[in-house]
Amino acid sequence: MITLFKDPIFQDFEKVFEPSFSPLTKVIKNETEYLVLIGAPGLTKEDLKISTKEGILKISFEKDVDDEKFYFVNSFTKSYHIPDDVKEKDIEGKFENGVLKLTLPIDKKKSIERTILLN
Repeated sequence: MITLFKDPIFQDFEKVFEPSFSPLTKVIKNETEYLVLIGAPGLTKEDLKISTKEGILKISFEKDVDDEKFYFVNSFTKSYHIPDDVKEKDIEGKFENGVLKLTLPIDKKKSIERTILLN
C-alpha cells in the first residue's frame, strides 16, 4: 500500500511544519556606534548565547522542550559580519523586557577615509 506521505511531493512535508523563528532585528548606526536591537520575548538573558569569532557576531538560543503544550520557539541562530570600523573587544550587550540590545562602538581611527594614489 502506498501512503500519501511517501509521495515525492510531500518529501519536505515535515520541514514545512517544523517551528522556525527568526526574531525581529533592527540595526541603527550613528556617529559613535552601531546599535543592534533583537526582539526575543519570553526568553531570559540566560537563554541567549552571544559570541564573536573571526569578524562574525553570533546570537543563538536553543532549548530542549519535551512539553507538548509549549508553543514557543525552541531555537534560533543569527549571524552578522562585524563592520571593519567596530572595536570588537568593546562590544556590550543588555537584555531587558524581551529586547536584546547590543552596542558596537565605532573606532574612529579605523573609519578614516583616504585616497590611495597609484604609481
